[in-house]
Amino acid sequence: MKNNQKVIFHIDMNAFFASCELIKRPYLADKPFAIGPRFTKKGVLSTANYVARKYGVSSAMNVSDALKKCPNLIIVEGNYHFYEECSNRFMKILSEYTPLILQASIDEAFLDVTSLNRDPLELAKEIQNRILNEAQLPSSIGIGPTLFLAKMGSDYKKPMGITLINKEDIKEKLYPLPIKDFFGIGLKSIPWFKERGINTIGDLAFNLEKIKDELSLIRYQDIYEKLNATSSNIVDPERYSEQQSIGISRTATHNLETEDEARDFLREIVKIVSKRAKYAHKEALTITLQLRDPSFVTINRSKTVRKATNDHLDIYDICVELFEKNWILDPFNPIRLIGVSLSNLVDENRKEYDLFHLDNINEEEAIKDVIDNLNNKYQKNVISKGIIKKNK
Repeated sequence: MKNNQKVIFHIDMNAFFASCELIKRPYLADKPFAIGPRFTKKGVLSTANYVARKYGVSSAMNVSDALKKCPNLIIVEGNYHFYEECSNRFMKILSEYTPLILQASIDEAFLDVTSLNRDPLELAKEIQNRILNEAQLPSSIGIGPTLFLAKMGSDYKKPMGITLINKEDIKEKLYPLPIKDFFGIGLKSIPWFKERGINTIGDLAFNLEKIKDELSLIRYQDIYEKLNATSSNIVDPERYSEQQSIGISRTATHNLETEDEARDFLREIVKIVSKRAKYAHKEALTITLQLRDPSFVTINRSKTVRKATNDHLDIYDICVELFEKNWILDPFNPIRLIGVSLSNLVDENRKEYDLFHLDNINEEEAIKDVIDNLNNKYQKNVISKGIIKKNK
């Protein structure tokens, strides 16, 4: 790389949740497996290993659809607490190289390694090997003078790839890629570009000026800078330090036309959001539900509550309430995407309770917290609240 350029790494774990599971279940290495609900065919998958992906199995796919593509698919219940531990392991390794780290998610991070003055490819191989040997996790690393090019590099070759993309490499390495691979262009925008004959990143580069008037100034500037290696090269460790919201959205593999399908899909999303909030030690006062139909008509509905929560049952109940008030579900009005986000976040106030001395606290709240603490500790539902039915 040129002396006046920054050296940015983007390190991306390969099939992260599945790779974490292989640490405890190495016998699954050559078998197709995915992370998802084990005891229902109506839920959705969080991710799939590379063996399963060869059958067409992917994240956010309905379990029943995945089993049709791969009848011998093994479903593993997710252990998100363990995944967080694995994330901390590889982040600790990265922190030994530079303090300039921007953790973009649980399984990826940007590093500014300019000041190390080392050969980028040799350094990347060293980091990749350490993560594999010490954390037992495979990764791909992209290297570039900007965050965008580093990110495109990490996606270029998986698993265990290392790709350097300088400005002079853009035409050779990026232009042939499909437009969907351009980081920053969402899936819902792809049809718009294809209608204008833009099917590859090269098409976008050659036609950018022609479609300039149809793009917002901000969108045009963003694409122009990314294609010319002048986009951001700032790795700011504080960028996400004040988390504003926690959320996730997933597109179903088929239209959701029944209430049972929609509720099962929603339930899995809520569980993930709840776990992310708990790992961040955050509770939310505002819960937002996003619904989208196959033609991309989207609604967002929110509810603010008096008592902050990160409990998946609370969040699910609120989402169901918002759903029932704002969407009539039938085959003529199906859902294709569901998103749940938590905002107005406050620090989680963890409490320890004695089951036998609940005199001065809210009994219902205390019992619920005790149940949550036990289930979180053992990473499964070891205890749940029951209902006593009286004989009539």
